[in-house]
Amino acid sequence: MNAEHAHIGRMIRATVLMLGYAADDVERGRWSDDEIRQLGDQLATVAAALRGEGKTPEPFVIDLSEATR
Repeated sequence: MNAEHAHIGRMIRATVLMLGYAADDVERGRWSDDEIRQLGDQLATVAAALRGEGKTPEPFVIDLSEATR
């Protein structure tokens, strides 16, 4: 395993966590359209890394500061 694969693995784990927190809140209308678009942007980053687009994936940041709304 190389460093890039390790990073992609961490991105996948973070994505699973992020989607787990988001699913119910999005369904209940607790997220704004802008927040949903930001989630899509983050998912696109993970998808690009999985496809091998770009040599260095962007840092993946999850802000859970409002997860308990």
